[in-house]
Amino acid sequence: MTASYRAAIPADRNFIVSGWSASYRQSRDCTIPMPIYADHQHPIIEWYLDKPGVETIVAHGELLRGFITFERPDFVLYLYVAEPYRRNGLARGLFMAAGIDPASRFSYAHRTRTS
Repeated sequence: MTASYRAAIPADRNFIVSGWSASYRQSRDCTIPMPIYADHQHPIIEWYLDKPGVETIVAHGELLRGFITFERPDFVLYLYVAEPYRRNGLARGLFMAAGIDPASRFSYAHRTRTS
């Protein structure tokens, strides 16, 4: 399954917020009660995406497959690969497109069950 990588564009925003939100709510680090989760978490995600110096790269084919949101150097805010595309090297490709070696030390802000 071949993917291409590019900087995120405004049309990608819903995919990014949705993927980040849906996968993070299952994290053991998420302590936000589900009845208020979206109202609380979506503005936080939007804040990160709008923060100066933050970049997002998407993996795409016919559809968007995943993304990495990061700050240089080597600070990953979030990495997400949609379920049907996992275990195909997309996470590694996203790291490489961001210029981050996943085998080296890097910092990250969020983790999920699959991170």
